[in-house]
Amino acid sequence: MTDEEPAIPERTVADAVIETLLEWGVRRVFICPGSTEAAFLDATLRHPGLEVLLTTHESVAVSMADGHARATGEPAVVYLHTHLGLANGLAHLDAARLARSPVVVLTGLKPRSVQAHDGFTTLPGTGALAAPFVKRHWQSLAAGEVADDLARCLRAAVMEPRGPAWLGIGQDLLEAGCDAPAAGPGRFRVEAGPAPDPLLLDEAARLLAAAGRPVIVAGAEAARHDAGGAVLDLAERLGGTVFHEDRRSFERSVVPTSHPRYAGLYDPEHPVAAGAGAVLLLGCRGFVEFEPFGRPLLPAAAKVVHSHVDPAEIGRTHRVDVAVVGDERRVAVGLLERLPSRAGGDAGGGDCAGPAPVASRADGVATVEEVVDAIAEVADAGTTVIEDATTSETALLTGLPQFSPASMVTTVSGSLGWGMGAALGYQLAAPDRQVVAVVGDGVFQFGPQALWAAARYRIPVLYLVINNRSYAAVAAAMARHRKRAGQDAGDLSEYPGKDISGIDIAAVAAGFGVAARRLTRARDIPAAVRDLRETGGPALIEILTDPDDLGGRPR
Repeated sequence: MTDEEPAIPERTVADAVIETLLEWGVRRVFICPGSTEAAFLDATLRHPGLEVLLTTHESVAVSMADGHARATGEPAVVYLHTHLGLANGLAHLDAARLARSPVVVLTGLKPRSVQAHDGFTTLPGTGALAAPFVKRHWQSLAAGEVADDLARCLRAAVMEPRGPAWLGIGQDLLEAGCDAPAAGPGRFRVEAGPAPDPLLLDEAARLLAAAGRPVIVAGAEAARHDAGGAVLDLAERLGGTVFHEDRRSFERSVVPTSHPRYAGLYDPEHPVAAGAGAVLLLGCRGFVEFEPFGRPLLPAAAKVVHSHVDPAEIGRTHRVDVAVVGDERRVAVGLLERLPSRAGGDAGGGDCAGPAPVASRADGVATVEEVVDAIAEVADAGTTVIEDATTSETALLTGLPQFSPASMVTTVSGSLGWGMGAALGYQLAAPDRQVVAVVGDGVFQFGPQALWAAARYRIPVLYLVINNRSYAAVAAAMARHRKRAGQDAGDLSEYPGKDISGIDIAAVAAGFGVAARRLTRARDIPAAVRDLRETGGPALIEILTDPDDLGGRPR
């Protein structure tokens, strides 16, 4: 140390940050660091209770934090480097936003003097990059306030309606001495799940009791609020039918898919849905537009009750007769308390039998349906499937058994690569579960850096990569475009923007130190899964499927 260099204080703001995290129960930080994080990294050596999980790309760090938060329901923290690292993580931060996942993003910023001079890796108003994706964004202004600023972000993340939060911390603040205490949850955390209005519950109960063949569309918020049992009791009481959200907004299951009251993903053309006298949208987004709606999504004569913890979601795309803001479990229980012991008939979920086994193709090419059946053989109540396979999604959601909300977790953001890191974070948070990440080959190519973290920390996720060697979703969009234009679909192999062949994914995984197999027959998947689980670490199976399968085929 020269005479000009100040001594490092005994306790810095970085120490206060870590102490605050520990008091909030945060035991892991997912990080892709740069120079602005040096003081934080140094302070972690003084606080061994905090585990630092290094990643080699910011998108992986964010998706790992998201997966961790979805498994626990508690804040998960990711630390990124300046606006450049934040920009790399934004796509997967959008996945956390849509899932209302309590991810807290810390971003290390250059010292204020460097920011003022528009120095290296600075950007005026870095927090504005995060603003569309988070509930709260703030840049700390004083060393003594950083711990409290962090606590406010943690509070925002877990306060209903939940969602991500962002805090920028300048390098000079992080390195400064600090006498301020850690900011634990005691005086910051707010446990305030909104209670529904009793008068609106009265009105909703009367409407549902008077309607014939009511339908419940149960969404991810109902799962997060542990409302599955109440949803089934409500369906029994009403003599109604339960659907999950449609695939555009499905994030996790609410009720077991084997239950006789369950009828599948919501489809307005399902006979039970089309004939419903009333529809209860419970904790779901109420339909997400991918392309312009070409048909009514709710029966014209049906009464509609929409309940959600976030009032902004109610009636966003459809009319509503009764709007109830509140915690979905409280809503379901409140309705049960107001309904007579048997309000409806005996209508069940209709034909809820599982899909019939599919026949193999004569040419020996593995189909997605065969792959799904093979996964179902090895998936049990202790399995969590992290699904991120765009054109295989319908087959996966309808063909895999879902025993509980932990059986399947998906993203609805369209951000490719999310599942690669999310599976690792989920597995770390739920070590007693067997996590299987089912991803497409396009998804894999957006997030192979996750394999480095998987191998480095021996996280026993099994990746199953459905490799059709194409961006099939792009080809499907072209085929729809041609159909609307009255043109023949033509030769799919000639579509621009489709062919991404040429990668030996299993070999790439092996290069990262992950045990891997490349298969061409779906029937070989169960044996490979059992063998690879014996390694005790991460593993990957690549299964080659038809490049011209554009997905969406009914099972």
